[in-house]
Amino acid sequence: MSKVFFRPFFPAPRQLRTAAVSLLAGLAFVILLPIFNSADAKVKIGELPKDAIARRQLRMTDGRQFTLSEMRGKVVVLDFFAVWCGHSRQHIPTMTKFTEDDAKRGLQIIGLAVDDAESTPKRVAEFIQQMKITYPVGMIEDPVFAKFVESKDVSVPQTLIYGRDGKLVAYFNGHDATVDSEITATVKRELAKQ
Repeated sequence: MSKVFFRPFFPAPRQLRTAAVSLLAGLAFVILLPIFNSADAKVKIGELPKDAIARRQLRMTDGRQFTLSEMRGKVVVLDFFAVWCGHSRQHIPTMTKFTEDDAKRGLQIIGLAVDDAESTPKRVAEFIQQMKITYPVGMIEDPVFAKFVESKDVSVPQTLIYGRDGKLVAYFNGHDATVDSEITATVKRELAKQ
């Protein structure tokens, strides 16, 4: 009869080193990923959008069309979102709190829903109704979205704010209470300019 020996499992020092190196590499990746993503962003505050973007027709679900170049003289907010995104749902009330008076003073908000398998025109229409969106909403494909934000990062929500002179005055990626207050302050400041 053979004897079975049991011994507690304690990793050898080499296994511990390998596990520690793997853990540190994983942590470094998670910590540095936002830095690399933000480095990819090429959004340029204070510059006019490229001509191809300024002239590009943005088609809305109600049939209206807009271009950035035609909206010079207005404060324009382009808000990129997705119907399936929780942060987009938290972000939409920031856009819907602007009033009819703000629109009369020259504010134009345009929502652009990402065009993907989950964001069908029917689902976007339902989302507009659920979220009580009163501003125009269109759909945008990722390659076009990437050109507007001048980045491969097409995460949502992303918000671009243009001043009356057509220059980009602010760019926001994501949503939280700080983004909410900064968007509101930026829009109010730009509307006060004549």
